[in-house]
Amino acid sequence: MKKVEDNIQMPQSKRLSSEALPRLESKGYSRKVSVLLVTVGLEVGGTEGQLMEIADRLDPERFVVTVCALKGEGAIAGEMRRRGIKVVTLNGTGRMDARVFPRFLSLVRAEQPDVIHSFLPLANYVGMIVGYMLRISVLVASYRAVGQGSRRFQVWADRLVVRLAHATTCCSDAVRWFSIERFGGEKSKYVTIYNGIDIERFRRASAITKTVLGLREGIATIGTVCRLDEPTKGLAVLLKALAQLNQRLDIPPFQFLIVGEGPSAEILHRLSKELGLCEIVVFAGSRCDVEHILPLLDLFVLPSLREGFGIALVEAMAAGCPVVSTMVGGIPEVVQSGRTGVLVPPGDFNALADALAELLKDRSKSMALGGDGQRWVAAQFAVSAMVHHHENLYARLLREAGVSNGPVPMVMA
Repeated sequence: MKKVEDNIQMPQSKRLSSEALPRLESKGYSRKVSVLLVTVGLEVGGTEGQLMEIADRLDPERFVVTVCALKGEGAIAGEMRRRGIKVVTLNGTGRMDARVFPRFLSLVRAEQPDVIHSFLPLANYVGMIVGYMLRISVLVASYRAVGQGSRRFQVWADRLVVRLAHATTCCSDAVRWFSIERFGGEKSKYVTIYNGIDIERFRRASAITKTVLGLREGIATIGTVCRLDEPTKGLAVLLKALAQLNQRLDIPPFQFLIVGEGPSAEILHRLSKELGLCEIVVFAGSRCDVEHILPLLDLFVLPSLREGFGIALVEAMAAGCPVVSTMVGGIPEVVQSGRTGVLVPPGDFNALADALAELLKDRSKSMALGGDGQRWVAAQFAVSAMVHHHENLYARLLREAGVSNGPVPMVMA
């Protein structure tokens, strides 16, 4: 797999002026381009958040967007509708559900989209197969993780997906190279588009009161925001590191905040109790106000054992938090170890404990990493750049498909 060095050069996130955006009427286009974004569910998560930003921010003068969830209503469906996004749910199980195919087939026939862009494996299977059957002009699949799809059927299905798709987007180079090696197909059809966030939303957010979350004032606070899904997120390793850290006498008192829900919540609660961490660790559950929680943290940690990108790291860095994470997947493309954060080997709770201890003791180093990280993500991971890259991809593929009234790709000036 391609290695990412500390001096990696990332695509520059440059905002476009309003004059740079092509207008349909000025180009003589007769209609807007219809885009159908397909995902599995609409629960709170990194992929779902990125899909919502794409749906919300695609140029409304050039695109009309519908979001389809194969499952039922999720936590962010209401937020999407509040933003004016059309949302359709198919009430499937979230697994291979034979009822979903005819429902999705009917939806595509009714919507007649120019573009179908699917996110996550199950949505890829349904979206690309139905799109191919109905001869949709542009089919785009998306992969956002490394290490997934090891079963024979999954690999076979993903190999089919990338051959039916006109392009496959990946959220990091690590995901792109993993997908090429695992699924094959034409390398030129794989495209890396980094995730993006609303930088100002996190940079300018005010902090809520610690006591609202059950935290104590005046004590160093470390935290994480993630789905409680073991072993992927490495939270058991993290709790073992915290237990070791709690025995050290050379660091200031600290407390730890875990924001998120997931299938491993009960296991992690039990492990926290077994390790004697009940007075230190606070489980806050799922929250929709993460931008107001991050300013409370002195350190942010994401100890993943597998990670395609790490959007939570970008959000934490945008808020000015110094971050500690692991050398897995796309994380080294997000965090430059020693410059914008600290990376440790995955699964090594001793190394994780040492990294956290060093930053708790050395406040000046911690603050320097936080400042450099904040500037780094502002330059590299703005949501505007992510959306513009998608707009340009759709435009190019529509042109290649011979759709004459599609939008002209924008030039990143």
